[in-house]
Amino acid sequence: MKPDSIVVLRTFENAGEANLVKSKLLSYGIPCFLSDENTVTLYPLFNQALGGIRLNIFYRDKEEAVRIIDEEPDEIDPN
Repeated sequence: MKPDSIVVLRTFENAGEANLVKSKLLSYGIPCFLSDENTVTLYPLFNQALGGIRLNIFYRDKEEAVRIIDEEPDEIDPN
């Protein structure tokens, strides 16, 4: 696969979760976009037919994106 090919990294059932992951990747400098977000939000019954909201990235960023998404959040210091 070519490094500039666009691939679907993950799919989501709701726009909130999809946008959180998208924002996290963008904050790390990984270009990405969501597809079918508006359709699934406006017509929830289409979610299953469309396969959910898709998070799209460049193939070259796949390994780094998976690492970023799967990393545990830092512990919050209560002080």
